[in-house]
Amino acid sequence: MFKKKMPLAQVASETPAKKDLKAMVAKQTEIAKSHNYKYINPEAVKNIVGKWSPISPWNFSFLMECFIAVLNDTGDSIMNSKGTYKTDIGGVPEALKGIGQKLLKSNRSYKSGSWKLLDELDFDITHSCVEGEAVETMVKPYFAFEEFRRSKDQIRVVVHATVARFESTTWTISFPLQYIMKGYPKIKNQHFGYCHKIALFDEGGGFDKEYVYVGVTGRNWLQRMNEHFYEIKSGSNKLFHQTWREFAGQKNVMLSSELVVGDHTYEQIMSWEEDFVDRYMELGVSLNMIPGGFKGMRFLHKHRLLNSDKVSIKERDAALVEYQRQHPKAGIPNLLISKLWKDDEYAARIICGPEGRLSVQQVQEIRKLNTMGIPLEKIVEQVNALNIQQVQRVIGGKTYTRIH
Repeated sequence: MFKKKMPLAQVASETPAKKDLKAMVAKQTEIAKSHNYKYINPEAVKNIVGKWSPISPWNFSFLMECFIAVLNDTGDSIMNSKGTYKTDIGGVPEALKGIGQKLLKSNRSYKSGSWKLLDELDFDITHSCVEGEAVETMVKPYFAFEEFRRSKDQIRVVVHATVARFESTTWTISFPLQYIMKGYPKIKNQHFGYCHKIALFDEGGGFDKEYVYVGVTGRNWLQRMNEHFYEIKSGSNKLFHQTWREFAGQKNVMLSSELVVGDHTYEQIMSWEEDFVDRYMELGVSLNMIPGGFKGMRFLHKHRLLNSDKVSIKERDAALVEYQRQHPKAGIPNLLISKLWKDDEYAARIICGPEGRLSVQQVQEIRKLNTMGIPLEKIVEQVNALNIQQVQRVIGGKTYTRIH
């Protein structure tokens, strides 16, 4: 299935005896530190991945540098301890050639606050480093399969680094590739948006359901993630922390943490969080206890936990802790709600009820106008939707799926 190429001697080698492991790692680290990087910025790797790197940040930087270089020069999209290989999926090797240079060019022309990363080729990179399994880095070419292609506004090359860290449960940390590449600008007063996910699989290994927690921070996202994990281990009763603790250690579960955006202003990140939390609450899989963004601040202000409906993220988080203390079962589903949720009329009231949501009539009209070939801009205007993205998600079946 794959055409074998010459191995990368500096990256790949036979598994040594345990007594030689430290010496080998030290040697690889020295190679990584002295390398003249063309694509990857090791300092950015430390900031974006930090101690959660599947291998040391220096060695991970070097591994990614080698992979992007091969990807750019030959189109080889699979790398393991034996070498690099081309996939036989038609058109993929040719499409990937030169991609490293395109990513660098995109970084050089990047405009802060736009979240405009390279969107001309839809693919991700996975790096698996699970104990007892072969280490492998490879491209997931979504662009080669119509059913897997993402919408234009969602395309960005994401790195998914998989490790086993939570009591043998597989955990993946993900982030946009361009954030760790040369040329990505330093952004003042940037805010990060991230998601923690808990994916459940059935006995046959098929995907069953996924629960999602959405968060934002004006600090380094790793710092906030470390705080979350500390709270999880220390017994926090927040819905997200409780759920993560409950599923950690199970074999039919995959945990993941993804940095989604990292260049937003305060206003932009609040809008982003509100949109994402709404999306997952609508699907009934959110681990957030209250709405996101400014909607969440209005919620806390209404409950007299904030003096204003527009405060700093730090103040909002402190108020949320107090809200959770006063309402220890907030967000935890019960059997009554689960049964009600199966009722389409009840689901429609919940989905379309909150402020800023589309009504049942608006959703139906959007679908009708789309079948008539009406442009998105006109649909937004005619149904009085918030924006084009809201309409796109309805048409794409990503939101309001319970509304008929």
